Amino acid sequence: ETCIDCDVCVPECPVEAIFAEANVPPEWAHFTQMNAEKSQSGLPTITARLDPLCEPAAAH
Repeated sequence: ETCIDCDVCVPECPVEAIFAEANVPPEWAHFTQMNAEKSQSGLPTITARLDPLCEPAAAH
């Protein structure tokens, strides 16, 4: 789907990780370019919620 900048998704994100491009915090700004590249790379689109691969504490 194409984003129409309506911000409906912003309050739905449980970890507050959705920002308008102009409001991306500086420490995450590099992800904007990475997301642009990955979205055009032919990777499959995530269309359903999946269970986490591991607990966050176990990843460190």
